[in-house]
Amino acid sequence: MKGRVLFVTKEGEDFRDGFSYAMELSRIVNGGIFVLFYHEEKAIDRFEDEMAAAALAESGGLEAAEQVLNERRLALKAAACNKAAQLRQQCPDPEMLVDHRIASGDLVAAIRGVLQDKSSIEMVILSPSLMDNGKAISLKKLKKYITRPIVTMSRPASAQ
Repeated sequence: MKGRVLFVTKEGEDFRDGFSYAMELSRIVNGGIFVLFYHEEKAIDRFEDEMAAAALAESGGLEAAEQVLNERRLALKAAACNKAAQLRQQCPDPEMLVDHRIASGDLVAAIRGVLQDKSSIEMVILSPSLMDNGKAISLKKLKKYITRPIVTMSRPASAQ
C-alpha cells in the first residue's frame, strides 16, 4: 500500500505555501497527498448568522433560516474544492493529490480525525500559513496527540 502525506494549510490566500515541499515528500513515500484546509471561524460571523436565522425562524421562515445557516458552510466547501483543483494542477502526476477536507475549530482534533480516517497517512506537513499572526498551533499538543512524524515549515526571514 502506498503511503500518503497530510498537508495542512489555511484556506486563505496562502494555501499554496509549502505545497511543493509536500509534493516532494509525497514522492519519497511513493504515495499521494491528502490536504486539510483549515478555516479560522470568527465567532462574530457565526453569531451574526445564528441571529439572522433565529429572526427568520421566529417570523416563520424556517427554510430561509436553514439556508442562512448552511450558506457559509456551502461557500467554504465550494472554495475548498476550487483550491484543491488548483493544487491538483500543480502536481506533475494527476493522481498525486488524493483528497481534501475542510475543518474549523480545534486544528489538532481535525488532524487527529483525518489520521483516524486515513490510516495510510505516514507524515503530517504543516504549511507556513498556519504560523502567521503569532497564532502558531501548539506543537506540544500536536506531539501529545499525533503519532506520525510532523514537519513544520516557516517563511524565510526577509532581508531588510
